[in-house]
Amino acid sequence: MSSSLITSLSNPWVKYARSLHQRRARYRERAFLVEGPRIIADALDAGATPRAMFIAPTRARDQFDDVIETARSRSARVLLVAEHVFDQLTDTITPQGIAAVFPFPDLPVVVPDGEPPLLLLVDRLQDPGNLGTLLRSALGAGAHAVYLSPGTTDPFAPKVVRAAAGSHFKLPIKWVRWDAPEELLMRCSQRLAATPRARRQYDEVDWTSSATVLIGSEAHGLSDAAMAIATDQIAIPLRGGLESLNAAVAGSIILFEAARQRRAAGRI
Repeated sequence: MSSSLITSLSNPWVKYARSLHQRRARYRERAFLVEGPRIIADALDAGATPRAMFIAPTRARDQFDDVIETARSRSARVLLVAEHVFDQLTDTITPQGIAAVFPFPDLPVVVPDGEPPLLLLVDRLQDPGNLGTLLRSALGAGAHAVYLSPGTTDPFAPKVVRAAAGSHFKLPIKWVRWDAPEELLMRCSQRLAATPRARRQYDEVDWTSSATVLIGSEAHGLSDAAMAIATDQIAIPLRGGLESLNAAVAGSIILFEAARQRRAAGRI
């Protein structure tokens, strides 16, 4: 670890990390900022190596020790920064005292033999918290990949990264092009669009065969391009006069129904 304390916002590494608050800089550098010991530990456990790690010594806790040691063992740059500098690195109200810059993961989509693909396609969703929650649910439900359509919020934005709780380092996240959709996506025998007024209920589906779940934005629903590749529509039945659910909640319910059926059938 560097023995000198960085006290200036003009430090090149600090400026580099702060620049990643902007989407344009993230995609230029192919890197994003991750905050908090748990998510950073998950990233390291998944084999990722940070380009730089920032520690606020006044907030350092024992749980940082293993994370720092692992980063150092991979020749990552570990920097001590003053508290007022660290506060400018992140956009959280109460920063935890450890942050790191990681390169964008580039994970291949792997479907084990005998396991039918389960995919999630997120279409034009704008809320970062909802996208992060869907990524977390997709990983937990055993989805093999998440595809994002044009117009969807940036998956590497800080609020998405926090809500996804480390999912970025374990779950393939891909952008989809409507003029040339991914072959695996189109090979799924069921491409099911979640819409509030569909006649078919989500738990009437046989989720033990290959399937893609299509989730749209709460404000605008699924786009015409997304609906064009759907093979059917499904809905979650609601009571109490409620018209629809939060996109992240709806997607999570459907994904875990798929996981339940696959687990019961011994398909996962």
